[in-house]
Amino acid sequence: MEKDIFKERERGEEAAYFRNQDAQLIEKLRESARLEEIALALAEKLQVDNPELLHRVMELGVTLDIAPAFLLAPLVQVAWAEREVTEREYKTVLRLAGTRGVEESSPAHAQLRKWLRERPLDTLFDTATEVIKVGLSVLPPSEQEERIKRIVEACHEVGEA
Repeated sequence: MEKDIFKERERGEEAAYFRNQDAQLIEKLRESARLEEIALALAEKLQVDNPELLHRVMELGVTLDIAPAFLLAPLVQVAWAEREVTEREYKTVLRLAGTRGVEESSPAHAQLRKWLRERPLDTLFDTATEVIKVGLSVLPPSEQEERIKRIVEACHEVGEA
């Protein structure tokens, strides 16, 4: 009987921890948080919920300083859609990154420039999409739709450039 009480308590504490991780990520996504803050909250969630995915991200060489660029990988992928990045696409991706809090002097900005000069592997794009899905999964459906719409609009803007 005593073992059951301790197991129940442990499960309760574990559930509370997971809810707290989700709440932190939701808060960062809802406020006008910079991509760096969202990336940190998302990394903490992945460490708990999906360490295998976090390991794959780390194997790609993605660190917390360049994580904001990683969250913008769909824009880079669209820029490379025609096998080369035009000057307008290059500038559009960097401008959109700036509107999302990626400063020109940051490692994330430098990484974006590198990815726009040398096409990353498809595994980077695929893994970034998985990570973004995890981030969106904690939001209520209406907020998920709004976030997806904003990502798609940004991708269209790059594509039109």
